[in-house]
Amino acid sequence: MVHGDTKIVINSQTYERSSKGNNILVGVRKNPQTEDSQTAEVVLANADQRFSNLNLEGLTAVISYDFGDGNGYTAMPTLTVMSQNDITSGGRYETVLTLVGISDLLAEDKASKDYLHDATDTKTIKDLLTEVLDGTAVSTELTASQATIDAFYNMHAGSIINVGQTLFIRKRTVKSIQFYLKKVGNPTGNIQFYMRPTDYGWTESKSLGDASTLTTSGVWYSITLDAERVVNDEVYIYCDYSGGKAPLLDDDGTVLDAGDYVAIGYSSTAVAADEKLILQYAEGGWNIFQDQDCAFKYTYDAEGVDCFTHTTSITATFDSESSLMDTYQPGKSFRITEGESRLDAVNNLLSFVADYKRVESDDAVHFFTIPTSGNSYTSDKGEFYTHSNTKALVVPNKLVVKSFDDDDGYEGSATSAASFAILPITGSPIRTDVASSAQATSVAEAMILKLEVNSQSGSDSVPMNKYEQIWNYVTTTNNWNGSTTTGNIAYLNRVSMGGQFKQFFSFGRQAKRGISGTTPKREVKTEEFILDETTLKWGMVKNLFDIIDENTDDLYEKVNVIFLALEKIGVSVEFLDRGITFEWVYSTLIQFLSDYYSLGEVVPRWHVTEQLIIPVR
Repeated sequence: MVHGDTKIVINSQTYERSSKGNNILVGVRKNPQTEDSQTAEVVLANADQRFSNLNLEGLTAVISYDFGDGNGYTAMPTLTVMSQNDITSGGRYETVLTLVGISDLLAEDKASKDYLHDATDTKTIKDLLTEVLDGTAVSTELTASQATIDAFYNMHAGSIINVGQTLFIRKRTVKSIQFYLKKVGNPTGNIQFYMRPTDYGWTESKSLGDASTLTTSGVWYSITLDAERVVNDEVYIYCDYSGGKAPLLDDDGTVLDAGDYVAIGYSSTAVAADEKLILQYAEGGWNIFQDQDCAFKYTYDAEGVDCFTHTTSITATFDSESSLMDTYQPGKSFRITEGESRLDAVNNLLSFVADYKRVESDDAVHFFTIPTSGNSYTSDKGEFYTHSNTKALVVPNKLVVKSFDDDDGYEGSATSAASFAILPITGSPIRTDVASSAQATSVAEAMILKLEVNSQSGSDSVPMNKYEQIWNYVTTTNNWNGSTTTGNIAYLNRVSMGGQFKQFFSFGRQAKRGISGTTPKREVKTEEFILDETTLKWGMVKNLFDIIDENTDDLYEKVNVIFLALEKIGVSVEFLDRGITFEWVYSTLIQFLSDYYSLGEVVPRWHVTEQLIIPVR
């Protein structure tokens, strides 16, 4: 193996493009990667028609490159063959494979139903990322309660015999029920806990035991249901006691006998939204008190993320973690809607923390904090294929995070100091579940850090002599113009074909066009698709114009970039300056190319032997 050797292993069969290999692999035309996608286009020699009768779709494949670092082949993450195209052109018979990676497949894993994360669930971002990727729902035992107590109702024969709460329990598997009880005197007789819907369609009940076993001070008493009940109803949960006796008083109110009864705790003011205390006498129906709430608890199993159980398990590996990764509990801030992708669910969870992800060669999704050191590339004149050094403001450069509940009053903020000092722009307030103002500040800081990383600009096309991965930190120095660019790789593309063995990377995430200054990151470059053996479509060329339009309003710069693109495909362009405008030159170039590259039509690469003279009007 030598620097530049490349191979692909498909279903345990190896095809190489190397000094000693079988050279069935013509090359890797492109192998672009972001944190959310890894794809490739691979060309195989098919002169003996070995692939014509094979169906490679759905098979897994691993591309490996020799970077010349003495380690031999370095494997890339596993890809899956999505399409196989057998092509005969120019006397050659080739098979072109289109492949996608694990992240692309995660984007195709759709939620089978809605998932609403419980507000009281203590799962952290790390727990939920692991669960979503594994595809196995992990249930959590949680407790719902109304625990405010400032008074007691007395329960005994001939008077109040049932006290409890009416509330709606939504899709929960109830396991146990608790009430806050004490005894007065020496009551005897059974105490029974109940749960039933308001229409009495079913009933769950269990005996707590004899009233004589209660303590004389208030204590939470619990029963465990014989069979867990999945509840999605408006229900009554209540305590029943019809034994004992009332206190005996004389005419002037003197207590002659303190009585024997069971007392149940409650709040004399309404504290639980959409819930009410219920009470029933020995004779008569239920009395409902909207301004009171009974003290109660029930335990239930939160089902876990059960909307991706039909998907393939993926391992989550945590190489390094930010402070929020295993401490922040998103609560009701996290939800998944039916049809949402598993990739989107992962990205939504990551939006709360300062951590990043990528798929690595072990086919696990790795999570880590952003690197701040890495490889360096230095170039004198002509050594870099291309080099771009761009500076941009972070927009927005201030974020405010607030708790969902205004009653909590939790709020925190963070700024990107340098950009905020130049042009202060505050983003929309972000509402989420936070446990304190300090945690709200931490979430805001994590979001600002990501905005700073995503605002990095610059790109380079360099020889493929160092192994890079998404989010690696690199430094490129161009001694020709004295510029140095540093950043984290957000887009990476490798080419091993037609005598070329190079990689292209750019910094910062692709952004929607917004405020001028936050330039959208270019994910398509002329050097990526114009190769010695490549045929072109008008759509490929047109995409270049779209990029130019979004990144500059300078027509002179636009024309120069187009001239460069034309020269790369063998067309030398000059025009005579006879009073014509750059607007006319620009529109003429577009029309010229569109005439030759009709939409969707594949045409051979131009072979130009003379200069192309653009006519002057």
